[in-house]
Amino acid sequence: MVKNKKPANQNQSKQSKKKKPRTDTNKVLKSDNLNDLQTELERINEQTRKGPASNLKNKVKRRELVLMRNSMKKKLKAKLRRKKQKMREELGDDAVPTETPKTIEMLKDKDETQVDLENDEEIQEEMKNDEYSSYFNKEYEPQILLTTSIKHTGAIFKFMRELKETLPNSYFYYRKKAPLKGIIEVAKEKGFTDVIVVNERLRKPYSMIISHLPDGPTCEFKIFDVIYHDQMSGCAKSNNHSPELIFKNFNSKTGFRLSRILNGLFPHTPDMEGRQVVTFHNQRDYIFFRHHRFIFDDDYTKVNLQEIGPRFVLRLLSIQKGTFDNQFGEYEFYYKNKMGVRRRKFHL
Repeated sequence: MVKNKKPANQNQSKQSKKKKPRTDTNKVLKSDNLNDLQTELERINEQTRKGPASNLKNKVKRRELVLMRNSMKKKLKAKLRRKKQKMREELGDDAVPTETPKTIEMLKDKDETQVDLENDEEIQEEMKNDEYSSYFNKEYEPQILLTTSIKHTGAIFKFMRELKETLPNSYFYYRKKAPLKGIIEVAKEKGFTDVIVVNERLRKPYSMIISHLPDGPTCEFKIFDVIYHDQMSGCAKSNNHSPELIFKNFNSKTGFRLSRILNGLFPHTPDMEGRQVVTFHNQRDYIFFRHHRFIFDDDYTKVNLQEIGPRFVLRLLSIQKGTFDNQFGEYEFYYKNKMGVRRRKFHL
């Protein structure tokens, strides 16, 4: 018997469905021609603007195509950057000076509350008479009471344990059903200088309240992106030594006030033998917390950092005069949703 041959129309339809030939990005990456690299990058950008291929109905294939284009774009940009850097090194002094990149921090609106710590008489007077003047005069050592919200799960204790290891002279107590005002009164009688309450949401740390005793102030933060000690690779263990403190970009009056509140949580005299550093870095009103140990080389010419943890981000919600009072408290600063509309306006 003679087998049925496929119709000619079917072969023609298969030939018509064949993909059109296109330039191979890998071949362009191997070349050192600057124009070819730039042209290939523009071609991929144009395809990205048009979106994934409309003829691909399979979502998985469309996703693979998008990921492949993004990978090629990164490789092309890296190759272009290395190529331009090499050309600049060859030109030496004859190279055109590079422009300073324009960031949001450089383009931010002028802040009237910007302070000069050394020359501002008002700030100098405030430093002598505020609630933390006795702390900076070394009249007492901070004693911190740590607790949680009334409704919490066991997941919050991991954060509380690492926070206790970070803050010297801190003690954890179970909240049970005690009101916060009652806890503050008991803490005053026991001689504590600060109370920290960590609230939980969806089994993760959500917010933090820091109340200075006996006369305030009280500030509230929102907590983001918590990374614990065991989630870091090659991290060190904390010890009982008091760390050094670094505060960066707290330039406004609110930022200066907040830096004194955070400084009051740690002993005023760091223990240099521990070689530990706690950093509060303010960037666009987000406060990045980092905890490191620095290690010297054998010849003491270089310093390496080893992270201890935890790692998280804080967003200031309010600063309240006096101890915690959510009904009749007087606020120095209160974050509103409209404050985040202007991307070039910062408050810390």
